[in-house]
Amino acid sequence: MHLRPLVTGLTVGFMSLLLLQISALTQEPPANTDVKDGWVADRTPWGDPDLQGIWSSKTQTPLERPDNLADREFLTDDEVSTLEQQTRENPGRDERSERGTVADVEGAYNDIFSTFFGATVVETGRTSLIVDPPDGRVPHTAEAKARLDKQAARRRATSEVADGPEDRPSDRCTGWSLPCTSPLCAFSRIVQTPGAVTLYYESGHWGGAYRTIPLDERPHLPSHVRQWFGDSVGRWESDTLVVDTTNFSAQTSFQGSNEDMHLVERFTRVNSDLILYGATIEDPTTFSRPWTIEMTWSRPAEGQQLIFESACHEGNYALTSILAGARALETTR
Repeated sequence: MHLRPLVTGLTVGFMSLLLLQISALTQEPPANTDVKDGWVADRTPWGDPDLQGIWSSKTQTPLERPDNLADREFLTDDEVSTLEQQTRENPGRDERSERGTVADVEGAYNDIFSTFFGATVVETGRTSLIVDPPDGRVPHTAEAKARLDKQAARRRATSEVADGPEDRPSDRCTGWSLPCTSPLCAFSRIVQTPGAVTLYYESGHWGGAYRTIPLDERPHLPSHVRQWFGDSVGRWESDTLVVDTTNFSAQTSFQGSNEDMHLVERFTRVNSDLILYGATIEDPTTFSRPWTIEMTWSRPAEGQQLIFESACHEGNYALTSILAGARALETTR
């Protein structure tokens, strides 16, 4: 693991989890024995590694490696510092001007939901989130590339004049898919109880979502049962939470994958302010080989231990106005 120096810095179900948590608090916590570089790993009262809290996955690192960095896996420390300085000095739409002005209010609002402003290059200093294959690129099959190119052409053709709501997926509340690597997936909350881990993800205008992962080594659901976030089963491997997910819905997709995707995620807390997150994606109908990403989840600064909801809302006027405008344009052509 290559890490840069860090700056310290469901009603019935819910009641069941709460009762389990209260019961666990009466147990005698085990001694913290995992010491790495002077840091003592935190443990829950029932002895599992403690991953709880709000975590930020803000990053400037792209999913795939840019062409100009094709032969480089890591940036130098100077390059990282330069990129971080450029972000601070050029906040773009997040610019905060004189206090109390309209621009100040708009910048403050954008800063809440922006995933780039204030983000550092991921602490590994990598040039892409993809760590395998070594070229840092998604290993699409030829058939998958052709399918995705056709979909992209359709989006371009309907970018100005949409035939219907399905031509404007970004204006629909369709949600997001695992693994959540989108720049909008900035904040997550992890809550643990004996036998389960629950995650809440906030993903900008895509909306938020809960995901509960049982740790009782149960088998996956029957193959005909399909769910938007799949069926997740977790286990501990030493201090790493390993989550195996199958049974995805045909309506969900990650980089072109379909319901055949098999996802294995790993959550490892490597110090008090950092979780190393890894995910291996496999789908032989879309990818020529399994591939792996690596991200860091860092703890926000004190005073920022809140997640601001930016829920998706289809009941507004945006989509109907876009479609009405498209029909009006058609009558003038």
